[in-house]
Amino acid sequence: MINCIKLPILILLLLAGCKIDREKEVDRSKFQFKIGADANLFFRNVRQIYYDRSSPDGTWQAYRFSDRYTGNERPVIEPVIVINWLQDEAYLLIDINDLLSEEDMITVTISDAHANKKDTLYLNQRGRERMLEFGSKLYEAIQANRKVAVKSKGEFVPIFTEEMDREAFRITLSDFYRLTRVF
Repeated sequence: MINCIKLPILILLLLAGCKIDREKEVDRSKFQFKIGADANLFFRNVRQIYYDRSSPDGTWQAYRFSDRYTGNERPVIEPVIVINWLQDEAYLLIDINDLLSEEDMITVTISDAHANKKDTLYLNQRGRERMLEFGSKLYEAIQANRKVAVKSKGEFVPIFTEEMDREAFRITLSDFYRLTRVF
């Protein structure tokens, strides 16, 4: 039997553990695409249950966070973990919903009200390094609670305004970083 003093401490530790990697910073010097054996086991045995999987040709699998917004009423930028099992590599794919598919490129602004600063990000060419850098900048903006807007039909529309969207993005990037040993 757990005594009354230990129970609140146990509950507090469990609640703190639910926000995995919430405060970790991205170390770009550790960016890589190789998967470590231990990280692979952790992902397969613990984390992949939180994802919808697809594998068109059987040599790679795409993992999309299950608890994500899938509608088309608002623009969405979605990270997808792609694992090439033959190469023991993982890539980050930046995907969009139909509302953003008409744009030539993904254009995002990140506003920092405290510093009175606004940055603009562009993703006009795909490539694993570009998508990882783009996704990492969005991850850092979410971590810092900055305002993010995406260009849709010629206007900038706020994104990541819903907790579900922020958490789906943050958790997917955290899992990718753990898988590739950035964390």
